[in-house]
Amino acid sequence: MENPKQFSVFQLPVHLCEDYTRWLRSRLLQNCGTHVVTLNAEMAMQAEGNPQLAEAIAKADLVIPDGAGVVFYLRLRRQLQRRCPGIELAASLLEIAGREGENYPIAFYGGTPGVADRAALAWRDRFPSLSIATAHGYLSEAEREDFQTQLQKKQPKLIFVGLGVPRQEYWIAENRHLCPQAIWIGVGGSLDIWAGVKSRAPLWLRENNLEWFYRLYKEPWRWRRMLVLPHFAWRAIVG
Repeated sequence: MENPKQFSVFQLPVHLCEDYTRWLRSRLLQNCGTHVVTLNAEMAMQAEGNPQLAEAIAKADLVIPDGAGVVFYLRLRRQLQRRCPGIELAASLLEIAGREGENYPIAFYGGTPGVADRAALAWRDRFPSLSIATAHGYLSEAEREDFQTQLQKKQPKLIFVGLGVPRQEYWIAENRHLCPQAIWIGVGGSLDIWAGVKSRAPLWLRENNLEWFYRLYKEPWRWRRMLVLPHFAWRAIVG
C-alpha cells in the first residue's frame, strides 16, 4: 500500500491518508514496526520549545492529525484531511485484533494502578480471544525493567502507551527496539476511557470539533494548557 503523503505543521510532519487503519493493517501484515504519534495543537506548540519531543515526532513513522487545530491548519493550506482521533484509530486496530484473535498479542501500558487492567477487561468482554498484557504507569525501576523484558519475550504486535505527552513519546522512541515489528501508539487518556474512569465528549461535540471544550469542562485545571489553542490558531492563520 502506498505510503501516506507528508505535510508540515510548524516544521513537524503530518501524514495525510484516506484510511489510516487500512495502512496500519498492511503494516501489521508485513511485520513493519511503526511508531504512531497523535498530533494535536497542544503537542505541536509544546514541541517548539522541546527539542526532544520534536525529534521523537520527526522520527515517527506515522503522525496523524488527532486535533481539530491541526486539521484547521491543514485546511487553510488546502489540505482536506479529516481528523483522526487517536482513541478511534487505536480502537479500530483492537477490533481487527479481536476478529483475528491470537495473531495479534497486545500490550497496554499506562494509567494509574488498575486502569490498564480494567481497560483490558473491557476489551476482552467484547472480544474474548484478545491476549492483552498490562502494566500501570507508576512502575518502580525494577518493575519497569521486568515489563520491558516481558515485552521483548512476548513480542506483542500492538502496544498502546498511555503515559501522557511527552512521556509516552519518549518511552516509545527509547523502547521500540524491544518489539521491532510492533505498532506502537501513544494513546494519552484512552486507557482511562476504556476502563470507564473517564468519559469522552458527547458525539455532537466531537463532530463539531469541540472535544477540547468538554475536556476543559471535566478537568478545569487544564485551562493553562488550553491557552496554547488560540495562539496556535492565530499562527495558523497568519502563516
